[in-house]
Amino acid sequence: GKFDHEFLKGRFAQRVSERIPKFEKALTKPFLIGDKPCYVDFLLYEILDQLKSFLPEKFEGCDNVLAYMKRFEELPNLKEWFESEKYKEGNYINAPMAEWHGKK
Repeated sequence: GKFDHEFLKGRFAQRVSERIPKFEKALTKPFLIGDKPCYVDFLLYEILDQLKSFLPEKFEGCDNVLAYMKRFEELPNLKEWFESEKYKEGNYINAPMAEWHGKK
């Protein structure tokens, strides 16, 4: 069936607005548990990246979150992926048939 995406997006945006400040407060180290990334950093980065793709305005002024994401993107084995066209297109988030797949 069809979903009312605008209604759902509004509630989703509200919930993101409530949660991003919590990440801003928590992300004070280079990575979640220290100076080196662990597997949980991959999970957190993925969700933050997707949220930022859908609602970039919610990340404005969140310097700790943005710095965390930048550090992750600069990791030597991942930097090439983040610079690739496939990543920049955003089609990796949902299947191409999805109505809301990271594009405005």
